[in-house]
Amino acid sequence: MAEYLKLLLVRHGESLGNLEGRLEGQMSTALSATGQWQARQLAAYLQEYQPDPVCIYSSPLQRAVETAVYLDALIERPIQYEVALQELHQGIFQGLTWAEASNRYPQICEALTKTLDYQPVPEAETLVAAYQRAASWYQTLWQRHQPGDWVWMVTHGGFMQQLIRVILGCDRTWQIPIRHTALFEFWLLNPDLTKDRQHNSECWKIFKFNETPHLGQNT
Repeated sequence: MAEYLKLLLVRHGESLGNLEGRLEGQMSTALSATGQWQARQLAAYLQEYQPDPVCIYSSPLQRAVETAVYLDALIERPIQYEVALQELHQGIFQGLTWAEASNRYPQICEALTKTLDYQPVPEAETLVAAYQRAASWYQTLWQRHQPGDWVWMVTHGGFMQQLIRVILGCDRTWQIPIRHTALFEFWLLNPDLTKDRQHNSECWKIFKFNETPHLGQNT
């Protein structure tokens, strides 16, 4: 039977910045009381559902770290913090609510809402750069791990969209409304989408996609 590299992607719990509607980006904020509850529920679920991972990777931003700590209590291995898993930097919008950004940068915000063409925010990480960061991290995973390994990653909604895009071999950015502590589970037989294998679904399997069974929300 084929051995797969098994990846479990986890979004952090609700943060204080999320609660306030802020564009957090790489601003480091703590979990809200709800976020702490979500992380506890997630840990209890994974204790029943998953075998032990060989490691847990986490973004070093506080909201991800606090989520990962709840999961780390399940195993005896230290969390490995990776800058590559940080959220996308939001440039001049970072730390602001949309109302604050609209008040401070009205012309930029108006341009963002009036066209479907991609408009990068000044000083922000572009989607192209974020995709390249995700692709580099994906290759790093294959260099560090082998088939049969379970790997957990605690990261952020914006970066997860780019990493999922890499895993799926997709040429566009999809908007995925990723819930807090949502789970994405992928089993991968090979890191490359070769012509011989790209249509063989035995090489690539999805077992969870934006699921929160631990919160009683399976749809």
